[in-house]
Amino acid sequence: MIKNQNKIDKLLFNVTKLYPKYIDLNLLRLEKLLQKLDNPQNKLPPVIHIAGTNGKGSTLIFIKNIMEEYGLKVHCYTSPHLIRFNERIVLSNKQIQDDDLFETLNEVIKVNNNQEITFFELTTAVALLNFSRTKADFCLIETGLGGRLDATNTIKKKILNIITSIGLDHEEFLSPYLKNIVREKCGILSKDIPVIISSQNTSYKSHLLRKRIKDINCKVLKLKSIPKNSYLGLIGNHQKVNAKTAVTAVKYVLEDIANEVIQKGLKKASWPGRIQKLTFKNKLITKSNEILIDGAHNIEGAKIINSHLNKLNSGKWNFIFGMMNNKNPREFIKIIEEHIEKIIFIPIKNQKNSYQPEELKIIFKEKKFNSSVKRNLKSALDSINSNNPLFITGSLYLMGEVLKLFSVKELDF
Repeated sequence: MIKNQNKIDKLLFNVTKLYPKYIDLNLLRLEKLLQKLDNPQNKLPPVIHIAGTNGKGSTLIFIKNIMEEYGLKVHCYTSPHLIRFNERIVLSNKQIQDDDLFETLNEVIKVNNNQEITFFELTTAVALLNFSRTKADFCLIETGLGGRLDATNTIKKKILNIITSIGLDHEEFLSPYLKNIVREKCGILSKDIPVIISSQNTSYKSHLLRKRIKDINCKVLKLKSIPKNSYLGLIGNHQKVNAKTAVTAVKYVLEDIANEVIQKGLKKASWPGRIQKLTFKNKLITKSNEILIDGAHNIEGAKIINSHLNKLNSGKWNFIFGMMNNKNPREFIKIIEEHIEKIIFIPIKNQKNSYQPEELKIIFKEKKFNSSVKRNLKSALDSINSNNPLFITGSLYLMGEVLKLFSVKELDF
């Protein structure tokens, strides 16, 4: 085993130097690379492809756990990772081993031969190569960004597509208009492959999806109910929507699956950084009586947090907040501000494109809640001086930083 991940991290960093000067979304770069690798995307176990704005990862994790409970071997591809890159690639129910990752990274980088390529495109090739070389019963693939021109859309042989909750995100690449975002997400669909559409939170989104799917003319599977008395391992009312989508998927591909197996899988599901309650494993905080974290970074994510805090009815919360500068902090905070007693703005470690805390403080200078700035997460945590519960949010990158600080070295889900 490669005990020190520095070698892998160095290889991954070197990949970023190959970025095109202008990152246009297209599949040509990756298709050329995959062809040189003998097209591993055509040699995968049966593929379930998942696109959407929110809920992709949670839906995938529910499906994964149910399938594992059924006794199957499953590959998974998700992004981003929170602590270690290995989290992105699950081979036959286990995160990819350091040695395997190092070897295939080296192989793909060598075959790419210094051609311009994005980080996600190259690492998708690494995932597909590993999936094609390791036996499994199913392959669960989450899109990275959009759908139509997403690197994962080089996969054409699939048994099922899923579209989860739709909303505004990555507008600089996709579009500021829901109609166009729906078109991009539905770009993974084709006439001969059935699709499951998760329940949407507005009738307008449902209308846009129905209209687009009618144009594509693919079969839409009717959503199935979650078995009665099921307990979900993931927190939040919105997870019932994701669980329902997952149950529909497994009942479609595993017609004889028993409700008991589904219930066990739903209960076992774990997805770090998504409305996750932290336990006090060290002495970082002594004042807060509860700590929740969530990697929400868009409007739909803020609505989910707001709904969950309304349900908890725990009064005002302290917040620690960091966000990437291509997101919309004004609209995000507007949705949850009724729950804020005090908010501490911080930068996100090792992310040069995160908002500086001083910028965020200026944006919200007219707000009634108390705000302050700190230079890092540790100092923000140290400055908490009330018994109010604490919520940390704004970015999945920040969630990784939180988990590391709370002595989590490796995630298993």
